Amino acid sequence: MKQFNVKAMLLSMMMACMTTTANAQNKETTMQDIHQKGTNLIEYLEEKHDQEIVRIEYDIVFTTKETTRVLSEDYEYQILGFADHRVEDLNLTVYKKVGTDWIEVAKDTESDNTPMLTIKPVSTREYKIEVSVNKFKEGYSAAHYGLIICHDNP
Repeated sequence: MKQFNVKAMLLSMMMACMTTTANAQNKETTMQDIHQKGTNLIEYLEEKHDQEIVRIEYDIVFTTKETTRVLSEDYEYQILGFADHRVEDLNLTVYKKVGTDWIEVAKDTESDNTPMLTIKPVSTREYKIEVSVNKFKEGYSAAHYGLIICHDNP
């Protein structure tokens, strides 16, 4: 998989989005900033790094959210999370399904709101991706997040 600095790009986008959102709307609960971050990230991944986006999700999170997807052994995946201004530390954990159990295969350990994991499945199977807020900024107990799963274009 091509190496690219998504973290630096996300930080740059966050600063631009915070300014744009502050100018456009003064609502704490707007979805506009997370949507704009996602749009910028999609353009960056597709145009600059020839990535195929296979899953996009935007939602609100209070503690933890889960989503599942079958990941193919034919690809190495980047799983990217990003949160709005209300989150200090967002985490991703990926589990693979073995029988009826979920076994952890990767976990974000950095203290930031832009987690990124790389997964290369050994076999095609169902995976669970857990998005969790480890720490909100003071005064907040909910926020919007985005999740993107991508791989090199075939």
